[in-house]
Amino acid sequence: MMSRQEQFVDEDDGFEIESPFDSGAAATKRPDLSGTIGGRIGNGSAGQQAAYISNTLPGGYHTNTLDEPILTTIGRDFGKVGRKTVQVLYPKGRNNALQEWDLWGPLFFCLSLAIIMSFLAPDQQASAVFTGVFALVCIGSCVVTLNCKLLGGHVSFFQSVCTLGYCISPMAIASLITLLAHRIIVTLPVVAVAVGWSISAAVGFLAGAQLANRRLLAVYPICLFYICIGWIIIIS
Repeated sequence: MMSRQEQFVDEDDGFEIESPFDSGAAATKRPDLSGTIGGRIGNGSAGQQAAYISNTLPGGYHTNTLDEPILTTIGRDFGKVGRKTVQVLYPKGRNNALQEWDLWGPLFFCLSLAIIMSFLAPDQQASAVFTGVFALVCIGSCVVTLNCKLLGGHVSFFQSVCTLGYCISPMAIASLITLLAHRIIVTLPVVAVAVGWSISAAVGFLAGAQLANRRLLAVYPICLFYICIGWIIIIS
């Protein structure tokens, strides 16, 4: 008489019992579920690896910056700030300038301008002048950017703030000259040139915002923003 276990085995077609202790049994093929995590990336070509890295890392970096020395990172950031500052001061061939935005440069020029202006102010008003200039630059940049966005400009918020911040560099240079010379006959022409330079650079960089017939409504706040900064330098 057939046992109950053998009866169940015979009724299930295609079912085979393999002993786990049978060393001669053929290994069952299983699907490859390893994916592309880990060492499988290295099987592709060099171009595919570069595309994978550039698409994975944020900020447009093509190399992993987490394991590099801190001095290398600082040197690269200072190099980018220097190149963007040169593009503002010497705006030849600036069609693709400041596309990769950062806030280190604007913060540096904003702090530099506020510190220099605090030195120009009386001792009892130094802290108030520093706070006022810093707040004016930060809030003014945000307001001008929001105005450009509300007018339908095709520019990101931080890219516009970055552009306006870098364009303060002529104003910072003018304030430094004012601190050294401290004569109205020198301050007036220097500040006038710096204001025109800053406005020209900012309008040129934001020309790609595609404002169509609303360009004048976007340029007016930019002019007012830099004129106010220049006026503060003059009256200081």
